[in-house]
Amino acid sequence: MKIKKFLAPTLREASEKMKLEFGDEAIILGTRVVNKQLESGSVKLFEITSGIEEESDRFAKEDHGLNDDSDKKELDFTAELSRISENIGKRKNHSSLMNILDTAKIKSFKKNTKLTKELLNTAIENLLHKEVDKPIVKTIVSQLKKSQNLITDSNLENYIISTIASLVSTSHFEIERKGKPKVVALVGPTGVGKTTCIAKLAAISKILHNLNIGIISVDTYRLGAIDQLRIFSDISNIDMLVAYEPQEMPGLIKQLKNKDIIFIDTAGRSQNNRKDMEKTKEFLDNVNVNETYLVLSSTSSSKNLIDTAEKFKFYNYDSLIFTKIDESVSFGNILNVMVEVNSPIIYLTNGQVIPDDIISADSEFIANMIYTGKVLA
Repeated sequence: MKIKKFLAPTLREASEKMKLEFGDEAIILGTRVVNKQLESGSVKLFEITSGIEEESDRFAKEDHGLNDDSDKKELDFTAELSRISENIGKRKNHSSLMNILDTAKIKSFKKNTKLTKELLNTAIENLLHKEVDKPIVKTIVSQLKKSQNLITDSNLENYIISTIASLVSTSHFEIERKGKPKVVALVGPTGVGKTTCIAKLAAISKILHNLNIGIISVDTYRLGAIDQLRIFSDISNIDMLVAYEPQEMPGLIKQLKNKDIIFIDTAGRSQNNRKDMEKTKEFLDNVNVNETYLVLSSTSSSKNLIDTAEKFKFYNYDSLIFTKIDESVSFGNILNVMVEVNSPIIYLTNGQVIPDDIISADSEFIANMIYTGKVLA
């Protein structure tokens, strides 16, 4: 197999590069976010690791009879659709399954393939049940088709999880002393847990990495928000300041100039209230924010999350944080949002305990969580 990495500013551009060179037969082996140093500074790029079967590999398969014309009779999935629709018909997914199977051209599977129609239909049913959007299910099925001769009942789940992982882009929080503070802002709608996230990140940075931390709160709208952070900062011996007006921000940053990291806690805003969102942006525009994270609750629907993520692009956020995974019953929405808005995930949170209940994003971990519906310790 020929393997190559493709770099681009977005996942879509990297994918287009891959298809231009390898064609539609390319297999995605992995994705990640990398930082590339240029003369003008560091640039964040998306990297896709892809592979394609070479001619010698195909000839070897032909020599072993794997492409025998006598085995080209197509599988018929029509009978199976009735059985599956009985199980998930209440969710009106019968037509969805038909579309997925037709679009992915599942009928081209050979009768003697190890990836049987029963296995595939079970996988599709599970992905839909986990609320993964139909276009993404089609992509996963198409990838499985490319490895059909290697998939069996015992390894199907591993193949599916690996395929999902290839669609999950993650980023990592870089912690290093650079002589001036790194400024990180958290934005998001009301009630998603931004303030708790700030406390967890601040505690981890201070306790585990021995960094000097400062916090600025601009959330003067929510009752008790400042008191909540004040109590935490007093207990943790972390300096905390409050900005009541946007023009105060440069002076507060100057007061914290000796810190390694400054976290900015913003007020929760509805994605449908542009005026309030603009007020918060005024605070952030008065300082040089290095990284901005959009905090979303994993308990919300895909439709609501995507709408929020699209409208919060107003803040030009870098990564996503999904909270309350301990309260969710399925995680397909996480994959749906990440793919739709083309942004990496940096953290997941799974409880209220500070600083324990926060997890650095890992593509395999998230993929396993999405497919199994379980948050593994």
